[in-house]
Amino acid sequence: MKQDHNIRVVMFDLGNVLVDLGDVGEMHAMLNTQGEESEVWRQWLQSPAVAAFDSGRISFDAFADALLEEVASNTDKYTFMQAFEAWPRGLYAGALALVDQVKPEYHRAILSNTNAAHWPRLMGEMGLAGHFHHYFASHQLGLVKPDRAVYEDVLRRLGVAPQEVLFVDDNQLNIDAASALGIHAHRVKGVIEARQVLTQYQVLAQ
Repeated sequence: MKQDHNIRVVMFDLGNVLVDLGDVGEMHAMLNTQGEESEVWRQWLQSPAVAAFDSGRISFDAFADALLEEVASNTDKYTFMQAFEAWPRGLYAGALALVDQVKPEYHRAILSNTNAAHWPRLMGEMGLAGHFHHYFASHQLGLVKPDRAVYEDVLRRLGVAPQEVLFVDDNQLNIDAASALGIHAHRVKGVIEARQVLTQYQVLAQ
């Protein structure tokens, strides 16, 4: 792939792209579900409780009550809250090095479905703060992926056209929604796959 001179923004999802969320078994335990990883993530994205928390409409405490009721789980609420807060394990090896390797002429951004329980850990403990020009967190925007509105809002805030954005995300629903708007969106899992896409677009310094 030749360099796309229209690209101005390189935008990253966090979970399962730069941040290790562990294996699908942990998702099963929280959602009280069975099935393939893609099906569990589909249920997660379609959960009313998750959408309310990730868009900042309810508190962590209210989210725990709502989600446990939604999935008919007998898990103790405070055990669940502790497990949920600790869910993101940390950055994948080489995550910050990849972000910092993006050429300086490109604007670096995050677009992530996240929440008030995880955001402080992502920015502080994991050290993501200071490596991007824009941080688009769903609970601060009041909008969540894969809703079309979140992409439109981000494009408006950045002041760019869809075709000027390269976006990597681990979920096909999010990729499909971004692609429908004309964003260069690619599904990846982990730093190695993300690096492959960014290399194809020639947005990384050698």
